[in-house]
Amino acid sequence: MRQNYWNDTDSAQVKSEKRFFQQTLIEQGIYSTPSEDDAKYLFFSFPSIIIVKGYALGFQHDTVQAMIFKHIQDHKDILMQKNDIKIQFRM
Repeated sequence: MRQNYWNDTDSAQVKSEKRFFQQTLIEQGIYSTPSEDDAKYLFFSFPSIIIVKGYALGFQHDTVQAMIFKHIQDHKDILMQKNDIKIQFRM
């Protein structure tokens, strides 16, 4: 599911959301000039609840954005160092 989303190069919405991830990394002080790979790293670190809600509502929806910002703040040091984040799944 994550890989299919990330590999979608035709959807204008996905392209916009990838730029949103990059902009968010700047605004949250993680990287000064994030690449698309940095955005991918962030995306793949999201817990499943963000992925599911992002698919349903769009990753730029206010509710999903709040979850993304909280995820970034909770894992800021790990994201800055590009360490592995254990992905959280809810069943």
